[in-house]
Amino acid sequence: MDVALLQGRGLSKRFGGVQALEEVDFEVQAGTIVGLIGPNGAGKTTLFNIVAGTFPPSSGVVLFGGRTITGMPAFRICRQGIARTFQVTRPFGEMTCLENVAVAAVNRHPGCPKEQWMTLARESLAAVGLEALKDTAAKHLNVVQKKRLEIARSLATEPTLLMLDEVLGGLNTQEIQEAIGFIRRLRDDRGLTVFWIEHVMGAIMQATEKVIVLDQGRVLTVGPPREVVADERVIHAYLGD
Repeated sequence: MDVALLQGRGLSKRFGGVQALEEVDFEVQAGTIVGLIGPNGAGKTTLFNIVAGTFPPSSGVVLFGGRTITGMPAFRICRQGIARTFQVTRPFGEMTCLENVAVAAVNRHPGCPKEQWMTLARESLAAVGLEALKDTAAKHLNVVQKKRLEIARSLATEPTLLMLDEVLGGLNTQEIQEAIGFIRRLRDDRGLTVFWIEHVMGAIMQATEKVIVLDQGRVLTVGPPREVVADERVIHAYLGD
């Protein structure tokens, strides 16, 4: 039986008079790459924010490894083994790539010797191909490099679950293919589970085992990628009549 590493049960979130999520149930099985898709405003990033501890749900529960993490602060959820990237990258521009990643290592292992943080930071930069730029200020990186730095910062927290928020945005076709291979290798080589918000449907088709579709704050359908993209409800949600 597939083991559900991450589960959401009855998750709802209301912001003032706006219902962003309503009774959302989902599962992410250990060792898989699961896509989260839906039109703009569907509630995808809100769901990520709830899982990662940016804010609590209005109702419902989040389970990670069978343990309730609902309402935990973000830094504690990170220490449980959940890391996430952000759609808009915001590195510390004046700091070097190595220093940026070391900050994440400090959060994961507070109180450890500095050399342990720096070693973890160097290893994380090497994993994303930025080792040669370790002494470069983050403000000098291009779009692709900043996205890789964002992933390196996540890896430095030594996650079990890596949550990616539109890491392919702004990349060209060749860069997208390279990124797909890179994400697969992260899963295979490090034994990670990947939960991935993405609008590039070709990438979702190639890389994921399962896709969860949100629309207007509700789960529209769940299934293998080829079945999901052929679903009339999904086509309607994306393209309209």
